[in-house]
Amino acid sequence: MMERLGFSVALFAALAVAQGASVRKMRGKELAAYALLLLPVLYQDAIYVIHAGWPSLPDLMSILLKPPAAAIDRYLSSGEAG
Repeated sequence: MMERLGFSVALFAALAVAQGASVRKMRGKELAAYALLLLPVLYQDAIYVIHAGWPSLPDLMSILLKPPAAAIDRYLSSGEAG
């Protein structure tokens, strides 16, 4: 686990160096959007570091998007869409 943690810290340190000046200039909504984009990365990184048995992002997206996609498919196949 320590090797994986060290690897992750090194990657995030490289990201901080590469993006540091840009992030310091961000304000408000732009900073919030940047933080929201980092959340999936942090989630996947946590799975990687602690060997968690959590669902991966594609699994989560499938759980979240399958019901609306099925509803849209049923609606379009029923012939009512046009």
